[in-house]
Amino acid sequence: MVLNDKIPNDINKWHVNYDQNDFLKNVNWLKDAFPTEDILQLRHVYVDGPILDVGFYEDRIKIYIIYDKDWDNPKEIFESSDPEIITVKVYEFITKYANG
Repeated sequence: MVLNDKIPNDINKWHVNYDQNDFLKNVNWLKDAFPTEDILQLRHVYVDGPILDVGFYEDRIKIYIIYDKDWDNPKEIFESSDPEIITVKVYEFITKYANG
């Protein structure tokens, strides 16, 4: 159940593969995150759809949009040291890639 009211309705197009800080319920999921590579990973409901991956790398938080499990050639990468900016971008990507 989604209790984080900031998450767009398009979240129903995604499965949560990994969630360190209760993304679906905690508005502060990224602020509360331990700085590690594995913070959040969403997989699109379509088998050939994207993966949205959020992790901490060196001094920045990065979002990767991955297709066909090709981690060497992400479709998009967005990075910032500001959790608020990353959080807004994650919500944007959920909607942007809602249709695969």
